[in-house]
Amino acid sequence: MRETLAEKSRRICLDPVPEEQIRAQLERVLASPPFRNSRRCQLLLRYAVEKACEGHLDELKERVVGSAVFGRDASYDTNQDAVVRNAAAEVRKKLAQYYLEPGHANEPRIDLPPGSYLPEFHILNPEPKTETPPQLRRARWPLVAFSVLAGGLLFAAGLYVGRPQPAPVTVLDSFWAPIMEAKGEVQFCIGQTKTHSFVGQLPANAAGAVDAKATIPVAKLVPNVERFVWMGDAVALSKVNGFLSSRGKEARYRWATSTPYSELRGKSAVMIGLFNNDWTIRLTEGLRFSLVRNDTEGWRGVKDHSSPAPFSWRVFRKGGAGSDETDYAMVTRVLDPSTEQFVVAAGGITHLGTMMTGDFLTNPAYLSEALRGAPADWARRNMQIVLETHIVGGTPGPPKVLAIHFW
Repeated sequence: MRETLAEKSRRICLDPVPEEQIRAQLERVLASPPFRNSRRCQLLLRYAVEKACEGHLDELKERVVGSAVFGRDASYDTNQDAVVRNAAAEVRKKLAQYYLEPGHANEPRIDLPPGSYLPEFHILNPEPKTETPPQLRRARWPLVAFSVLAGGLLFAAGLYVGRPQPAPVTVLDSFWAPIMEAKGEVQFCIGQTKTHSFVGQLPANAAGAVDAKATIPVAKLVPNVERFVWMGDAVALSKVNGFLSSRGKEARYRWATSTPYSELRGKSAVMIGLFNNDWTIRLTEGLRFSLVRNDTEGWRGVKDHSSPAPFSWRVFRKGGAGSDETDYAMVTRVLDPSTEQFVVAAGGITHLGTMMTGDFLTNPAYLSEALRGAPADWARRNMQIVLETHIVGGTPGPPKVLAIHFW
């Protein structure tokens, strides 16, 4: 049997609060600076308040909340995954911050008690008024008015200086907003090498050295798929994941070759790597900038299909490693119709170019420079960016924007 809001209020010794006042107060709270830039806190608080108003108190248990709000499996281990507890702690801090701001002290109060996901609602009762004789009212008015004004200014100044200020929205926050706002975890799809390892002892010549002219049976070669990740890819993954994690976004990690479509559908995703990531290749097919390769001539590159200019963004490869001192990379952020979510794909022609994209996507100075001439609504558009970097001593230099496209 479901408990009504009025019954719940009586049970926990609170005065019943009209539901319309609760819902109106919820919208004010969610639109305030403490909550405006925290999608996770908005989702949890709205869910908790709406379920309480509807009397669905049995749906305010940790595992149920984790599944309904954060996309966890219905049987996930709450001891190992504290997503609901962490989000609830953030909500409590932001509610306290909201009610400390000037003008909110006498509004209907929404609380989320520690250790519970069942919200409580309060209406502050005004102090009883005592009638003051008219002659005293006239005599005291200037002094009272001055005292109230001075005290109010001092109080407001103290709150402004003492309370935590909401973090400003940076260009990085705007770029990653579609990923952050998506329900559930972000899925990282990590590119993999197409190389093979030799199993056994290499053939030797008469002198005992490895015979460079010997042939190796194909049966002795073992694919390196799902065995290791390129250094540049690992650095890019670490940087991007670190940024999203600092904003409260949780993640899961999969090899690109073992990621089925069913895992990506309905989830935001980040693809690491270009030519070693089949999902990136599939995502960029048909877009203005896409990947091309010529194994006969030994090069790979990025092509601008809208330009009649000769193809130039390519890296010649020799012996499986980039021989050029320049690498090119591409960043794509697009709403993928097949998964119905925004996807970010980033990588270079070699793994050093991929390493550079990790810096580009987490450094506000680099991204701000790239978006200097972007349209005002770029944050909600699809985009592709082609980058160049010079390799010095095996380390990529700063990114240089070669082309950018919005649609």
